[in-house]
Amino acid sequence: MIFARCCLVLALLSPILSAQPLPELTPAQAKQDARVLRRALTELHPALTKYRTPAEIEAAFARFESRAGAASTRAEMFLAASELAAAIRCGHTWAQPRFNQKPAITALLTERADKLPIHLVLVEGRWLVTASATDLVRLGDELLALSDVAAPAIVPAMMPYLRADGSSDGKRLIQLSHEGDTSLMDFIWPLLHPPGPEGYAVTVRRTDGTTAALKIPAVTLAARSVALRAGRPETDADAWTTEYRDNLCVLTLPTFAFWNSKFDWRAYLTGVFAELARRGTRHLIIDLRANEGGSGEIGPFILSHLIRSPIREPANQPIGAYERAPYILARYLDTWDYAFFDRTGQVEKLGERRYLLKTKVEADIVITPQPAPFTGKTYVLIGANNSSATYLLARLIKASGAATLVGQPTGGNLRGLNGGELCWVNLPNSGVGVDIPLLGSYPTTPQPDAGIAPDVAVTRTFAARAAGRDQELETVLALIAATPRP
Repeated sequence: MIFARCCLVLALLSPILSAQPLPELTPAQAKQDARVLRRALTELHPALTKYRTPAEIEAAFARFESRAGAASTRAEMFLAASELAAAIRCGHTWAQPRFNQKPAITALLTERADKLPIHLVLVEGRWLVTASATDLVRLGDELLALSDVAAPAIVPAMMPYLRADGSSDGKRLIQLSHEGDTSLMDFIWPLLHPPGPEGYAVTVRRTDGTTAALKIPAVTLAARSVALRAGRPETDADAWTTEYRDNLCVLTLPTFAFWNSKFDWRAYLTGVFAELARRGTRHLIIDLRANEGGSGEIGPFILSHLIRSPIREPANQPIGAYERAPYILARYLDTWDYAFFDRTGQVEKLGERRYLLKTKVEADIVITPQPAPFTGKTYVLIGANNSSATYLLARLIKASGAATLVGQPTGGNLRGLNGGELCWVNLPNSGVGVDIPLLGSYPTTPQPDAGIAPDVAVTRTFAARAAGRDQELETVLALIAATPRP
């Protein structure tokens, strides 16, 4: 009789139990993951208090330990780790959705059918639909609500998960826009607000002013990409391009990252500047707006073609947090050069967890001009994406006056970037991976908490973006048109 009653109870409960996701982490496993990440950041990160006070960092750790310790799923642990990484305010400290993750996390973030079937761009605090893989939402629609969250509340919900150096909020916000094939809205929002059986509830305003409340399907990244590219020629988003127009050349450089590429950027640029001289081109526009960074050699090489006399930029101090990384962390860490973890004999101790890496101390940066530099006027389009090597290029251009910077303030920060040497910690139970820079760059004199401001500021508007206008390029063309001819 007792056995029969137990079977009856289990039969009645089985639909309820099956509807609940099974825990992926036990409380003990979640707490271990929290301990590992806290120790890794505390022992290895060179700049925890570059932009935050010790009390603020401790509060961030306390919130993380509470949130992560209660996590029962990988999604909850990923969100907790992402929030902690973002709280440090270091653009190179983050849980990358696509790289340095264990397979279970990669699948969670990139392979599930939980993505919006649309591309969105945030302009003036409003969400513009710039591409759609569903007939329900149209190009040019404005998103008014998503997952029952009103549009103005989306940014505050996402802000705790967005990375940038210091107070560079422009860098944080641009990560929400589909300037490329994906945005952080694809990876964070589905974890915060998973789609229902019918997909996502959205409200949009049409271009004719009418509004519509819709249920739009959730899709995979791959399916959306295929649908959006249907009938369009294949293009390489990272390809450099050069366009000549009369006395004008537009050089578009979407990336400086060519680590695993055979592309000879030096030969390409040498050829471009030789062609400018052959044509007698008077105006050069270098478009860096989509370029986050990559090789630190490219920017100075470009600048060497623009300057007339040598320029000098004071070197920063390379500071680390350790001489030898704790052995107990070794099983959780990965990188491309394990020598990063043992700096025995290479450092000078400056204070508690502050070590000057003597082998990385550089002389001031000195850039000498090419024998035949470009003789025309140069404009460089910049924006919040420029946060690593392109931030550094913008800083050099600003200091030298070799070109006119046009656009919005860069990412990065005058207080120095963190990077150069990097590792990632994979939490033992969830598999969540977090990038940790191992060197902090510190200026020798105090600097403001800011990126590089343009010489000519351009404020993007919703109306202009909806009309497909390029406001930065329009601004430069107007400046060129107003330039007296020799």
